[in-house]
Amino acid sequence: MFDAATRNSITDMLGSDVDEVRLVAKDELTITYELGLADGRQVLLRIPSFSENSSIVEAEIATLRYLADRTSIPVPSVLAFHRASDGDQSTTCYALLQKPSGTCVESLFPSMTPFEQNMIIAAIARWMVELFQHRFEAIGSLRVDAPNGQRIGPVVMKPFYTDGRSKLSLDRGPFNSAREYYRACAQRELDSSRMLFVQDAPPSYQHELEESRLMVERIAGLLCDLTTRCEGLDDDDPEMAPFSLDIHEIGLKNIFVSPDNPTNILCVTDWQYTNTHPLWCCARMPPWLLPSLTATNGDSTRLAAIFKAEVVRVAGINSTFLRSLDFEDTRSTLHDLSTYDAFRDGFLLLPARIHWIISLATLPGHEDVAGLTALLDPSTLPGRVARITLLTRGPNAMYLAMTPPRSPLMTSVKDESTDKEMASDLSVLVS
Repeated sequence: MFDAATRNSITDMLGSDVDEVRLVAKDELTITYELGLADGRQVLLRIPSFSENSSIVEAEIATLRYLADRTSIPVPSVLAFHRASDGDQSTTCYALLQKPSGTCVESLFPSMTPFEQNMIIAAIARWMVELFQHRFEAIGSLRVDAPNGQRIGPVVMKPFYTDGRSKLSLDRGPFNSAREYYRACAQRELDSSRMLFVQDAPPSYQHELEESRLMVERIAGLLCDLTTRCEGLDDDDPEMAPFSLDIHEIGLKNIFVSPDNPTNILCVTDWQYTNTHPLWCCARMPPWLLPSLTATNGDSTRLAAIFKAEVVRVAGINSTFLRSLDFEDTRSTLHDLSTYDAFRDGFLLLPARIHWIISLATLPGHEDVAGLTALLDPSTLPGRVARITLLTRGPNAMYLAMTPPRSPLMTSVKDESTDKEMASDLSVLVS
């Protein structure tokens, strides 16, 4: 926290007293303050919410220094960084950053002209192509290394730290291969969920969690199975196996521009959770540029086309980046699956995975009858969701699975493929 010792340390670092302190942002992992100094400067102070989260602050500083020194991406200046040592706990780990100038482009983007919007999108494409050329030795995050170098340390992805996980002894790497990383993601979910069952909770609560625990174990097992079977990982695709900094989730809220000229990008912020990943994972369209079910004006399609056109202009029509951009395969699904909380989000995300899971489980020579039987078990909520998902379209499988039957009467069911009626005593898929 921002205590007297930290205040004194900052004064020594910057050569000016701290006159004003204003809380800007706070979450489970980090806290950000805006500091007003006696000499008139305004700076940002980033500290970890708990000492276990210090690595997140350190990774951001290492990333900012790397980008500032080796890329054209405009990032905030690092004014000072203090790493709390094991022998000195008088002050917490903290970082002092230049306060971004300008205006966040997210608030301006809807009113910008198409030309101005295109300029922003083209800049993002250039940054991604530029970083795509950089190589690192493992999956992880950048760390500060004396005197001013960087090294690859453990990952700083949120699923490894949120919901109290920062206090757990999870394997956070760094990882020398994609398969090693995804297996660690599966183990992360198992280890995190099992902690819920070793607490001194009432038996009734433990009983209610039992079904969720089984679901987590099934999902973790699935993730391990997918990692083993997934094609294109590591040596399966040597061209895309190397590691680079993954910034494909960069958003408009991270970009600050000149108020007078919104095409003049002044700064790109928020690098706390930047990690290295395989090239195929780095060469992906920013999620907010992908087609949206709610978009009606075609803006995302136009902007995505601008993004691709800039990639072609900078990297060439035959570039590896461009080929990867349009190649959504099982690797992308595996990566997306590895980023969520199996205990908290399992019910919500299960319907979106059912068809792909079943396709994998029925591959010739890889049939998993026991796994499918467990997945489609109608006595469990996940099983009912899975069964209903196979027969319905849309996002309402969860609600249908939770709705009790309207009538206990058994009725005949018509098989539309044969125009015949099934006897009422025959079992049907959804029970």
